[in-house]
Amino acid sequence: MNNLTLETGGGLPPPVLCMSGITKSFAGIKALKGVDVALRGGEVHALLGENGAGKSTLVKILFGVFRCDEGTIDLDGIGRVTISEPRDALAMGIGMVSQELSLVPQLTVAQNIFLGRTRGLGIVPRAAYRQAAAEILADLAPHLDVDASVGSLGMADRQLVEISRTLARGGRIIVFDEPTSSLTPNEQERLFAVIDRLRADGKAIVYISHRMKEIRQLCDRVTVLRDGVVVASGPIGGYSDQELNDLVAGRKLALEMGAARTSAKRDAPPLIEVKGLRTARVRHAEFAIGPGEILGFAGLTGAGRSAIFRALFGIDRIESGEIRISGRLTRLARPIDAMKAGIALIPEDRRGQAIVPMMDLVSNFGLGNHDRFTRFGVLTGRKRLHEIERYIDDMHIRPNTPNVEIRDLSGGNQQKVVIARWLANGARILLFDEPTRGIDVGAKAEIYALVRRLAAAGAAVAVISSELQELLVLSDRIAIVHSGSIKRVIDNDNSLTEEQLLGLAAGGGGCDG
Repeated sequence: MNNLTLETGGGLPPPVLCMSGITKSFAGIKALKGVDVALRGGEVHALLGENGAGKSTLVKILFGVFRCDEGTIDLDGIGRVTISEPRDALAMGIGMVSQELSLVPQLTVAQNIFLGRTRGLGIVPRAAYRQAAAEILADLAPHLDVDASVGSLGMADRQLVEISRTLARGGRIIVFDEPTSSLTPNEQERLFAVIDRLRADGKAIVYISHRMKEIRQLCDRVTVLRDGVVVASGPIGGYSDQELNDLVAGRKLALEMGAARTSAKRDAPPLIEVKGLRTARVRHAEFAIGPGEILGFAGLTGAGRSAIFRALFGIDRIESGEIRISGRLTRLARPIDAMKAGIALIPEDRRGQAIVPMMDLVSNFGLGNHDRFTRFGVLTGRKRLHEIERYIDDMHIRPNTPNVEIRDLSGGNQQKVVIARWLANGARILLFDEPTRGIDVGAKAEIYALVRRLAAAGAAVAVISSELQELLVLSDRIAIVHSGSIKRVIDNDNSLTEEQLLGLAAGGGGCDG
């Protein structure tokens, strides 16, 4: 048991659920070490921690995906309960909305809401559960058609179906595990409005996110896990963002996150120069990046930022314009052309586009680098192993075992392996698309430090980020992308604010020159 006690005094309402002394081990490694958490109706409770701290394990125990080794769960009005499977949790009014939704795409909205409760279509009339589903959706999501196939819905609407399924069981407790990772800004705001409505209805909400802005906007209370132990718990107003970040990481992050940018050599010729770039998705892009410079790309979702990167990496066909690498006119018709020109793309979707999850670390490092590690057509594994071990040490990749499957690494460490692969390939122009998405605050500080280090070593770095503070912390200049065009490129001096940057991204601003 940890030495933190559950808060029950001070006029607080009694908890609707208490998890006490929860422990869980996997293969002899303790993921949770006596965790206590109390949830109250009408509150949003943030659960914070680095990847691997135990957050997802704890809520999966609450939802019946895992069984705890030790500890108890007490539910208001029922007493001590055993949750052996998700069916038990749903029956007790406990639901979970996660990145891997447990819906059946081939079934309708109504069928998914009452999945497991119809007992065969011949016993429960279809009209009855359609009507019941429509009543639940009337307030939560009136735009949803109960007869629509879930497979035809976007992620935001699928989440609403998942929430509705919990409410159909009389749900009192709903867990949101990184719910905004695949949502647009407008979809995020709609989800936040739904969560506010659930809180007003007296539901107890658990909210897991690495995004401090979301935590601050939504949550009433917070519990911080580190290495499977609760290190802080209390009202969210009792902690500053810096204090929470430091508690999550177990070290002072302010200096790491906000380290001064290294001034680029503005008199040096650009490593990459783009003029009049046009593709099917890009109307007009023009910019240059010199050695040692970090150029940020700001814009709303769908503005065309990623499309610019796709063109530079030879994925999307360039219809017109010119690209010069170190002053030389370069044709980028395929990704292999970009790689030969020293261009690297670190994509937003790591798992889908940059790694092979079931392969080990050293094999993932070797992707795209086989020519460097072969002799007479035969792979020389010793040379490849020696090189990845050097990057593991230099970039502090953990765990530091080359034969570990890369899916067992945290998001931050997976990102480091992808970057190491490109550095080994001799890349000098690095395109980072959302480099810290899904990465905890401690790993984020490490990625920031790595990006700065690459620039200081003479690389030209381009960064797309939806976190405006990230662009302000990292970039020397910022390109404003709007409706498929770069409208202007501005210096990132100390006077630029998030609000100003958002206004420019939303409206596009005027073109320079």
